[in-house]
Amino acid sequence: MRGIRWVVAGLADLGFLASVAVAYKGMRDVLVTNGGFCASGGPYAIAQGHQCSGSETDYVLFGILGVFLFGGAAMVATSWAGGSAIPTGLLAWAVLFGALGVNFLYAAINPPHNTSGTGGWWVCGIIFELMALGGLVPVIGGLAGWLRRGGKPEPEPEPFVPLVRAAVPPK
Repeated sequence: MRGIRWVVAGLADLGFLASVAVAYKGMRDVLVTNGGFCASGGPYAIAQGHQCSGSETDYVLFGILGVFLFGGAAMVATSWAGGSAIPTGLLAWAVLFGALGVNFLYAAINPPHNTSGTGGWWVCGIIFELMALGGLVPVIGGLAGWLRRGGKPEPEPEPFVPLVRAAVPPK
């Protein structure tokens, strides 16, 4: 039964990775074809706005929904299989922000036509990569501790021993 649980966790991980890829593609399309933004009509329309194509909107929308759905399922399935959901969530965080940060950095290095500047994309790309590191560093620290222990689980904490005892005699 435990093997089936790990298979379910693996399938949820694959769904998460596929969702990140879909969101990545949608974001890349918006960056390359529309200069990073699109809007149409209404009070929030950008003066020189471009309208996103249906596929761009679908990629971004379903990619983000899939990230939440499969990311949560991966954490639940990993916990159900007897693993820890925390490293799974931290790795998911690192993958998502790392991939989207690469998109910003790519657009900053290779700006699409009719782009006046890339400073904002540099800032966003660097911030997203730093956010990805925020999820990756604790996982690497945990992995290093696991390797130091030779793959053994963390030792149980010692029982609580009071530092001070009351000097009141028992009744």
